[in-house]
Amino acid sequence: MHQNNPSIMQRAKSWFNLSLFNTPQAGEYFEYLVESIDPMNSLLECKARVIKVITETADTKTWILQPNSRWKGFVAGQHIQVTVEKNGVRTTRTFTISSAPEQWQSEGIISITVKKISDGSVTPWMHETLAEAEIVVISQAAGDFTLPAKVSGRIGYLAAGSGVTPIMSQIRSLAEQGAPIKATLLYFANTGNDFIFESELQALADSNRGFTTHFIASKGGAEGKQLLPQTLLCADHINALLKGKPATIYLCGPHPFRELAKELLAAAGYDLSQVHEEAFGLPPVAAVEGAPVTVNFTESAIEATTDYPGTLLEMAEKVGLKPNAGCRMGICYTCKCTKKSGQVKDIVTGEISSTDEEDIRLCVSTPIGNVDIEL
Repeated sequence: MHQNNPSIMQRAKSWFNLSLFNTPQAGEYFEYLVESIDPMNSLLECKARVIKVITETADTKTWILQPNSRWKGFVAGQHIQVTVEKNGVRTTRTFTISSAPEQWQSEGIISITVKKISDGSVTPWMHETLAEAEIVVISQAAGDFTLPAKVSGRIGYLAAGSGVTPIMSQIRSLAEQGAPIKATLLYFANTGNDFIFESELQALADSNRGFTTHFIASKGGAEGKQLLPQTLLCADHINALLKGKPATIYLCGPHPFRELAKELLAAAGYDLSQVHEEAFGLPPVAAVEGAPVTVNFTESAIEATTDYPGTLLEMAEKVGLKPNAGCRMGICYTCKCTKKSGQVKDIVTGEISSTDEEDIRLCVSTPIGNVDIEL
């Protein structure tokens, strides 16, 4: 029995689309037509218009976004991928939604709050360029750093820096529901001027007897912004948090902060299975002595050899490749790629892969010996 060859059929389809629509995918032709009517229209993507830009601190801004009808909503604590066009090139990053779902439901708007990374390639551009009326592409919301459907018991929050953003979404959601907020927040920042949402958090604490918030500046700060004399996360901070007998704890911040928090919580006897963690930042890639490592990017016919490999994403970008990447923290799977051979280590979990062909995430994988990547 004759079977159609998929590659022949695909080529025929591309030829047909090129002949009729001057594009290999017919959808792209119609996408151009609907966009010409209104740039917010799309047959293929979720888009959002920037409604307002708010300066939170010297290096942090909030973008109020109005998604189009393709977007399905979110649960407090989730994140989205945001794609912007920078100098004619599309770039994607992952950001947490900082607003409450109730605001989306009532007003049709959401917010992302973004700290500028001085040596970053996207966030400085956003801070300088992404203004009101601009349009971005967003993904559907994802992530499991979320509250249960029915909250019972007290909640403990531990946040550092911009790690407060998913926590703020949860706190705002609890406030919107009208019930008393039964929670304690310990919020760490570099200085007294770096606390995002400080005024709003303090106002919520003033109006909700059950909600307590403490601002701890690691480099010191104004009076009233320190819970205890110690300015770095320590056992005294954990003990103060646990005095409220939280049923569950939500932890978000840079990797070293999260690791120290879990170590101190375990030492204080807290059950770590009740800790919900969101990754903001990756652990450093430890240099391993040994023979040079060669990574062969098979589709591009490019090899990279180094004595000190970082992540495969970093190696690919250093040789001029531009793989798809979103969060760069192992969350969104945008950079998923096929490893054809060799072994890699997951720098988050420490897990070492097999030597077989398998899908990996470039942003959290570092090679152990020579590796072939389908890229």
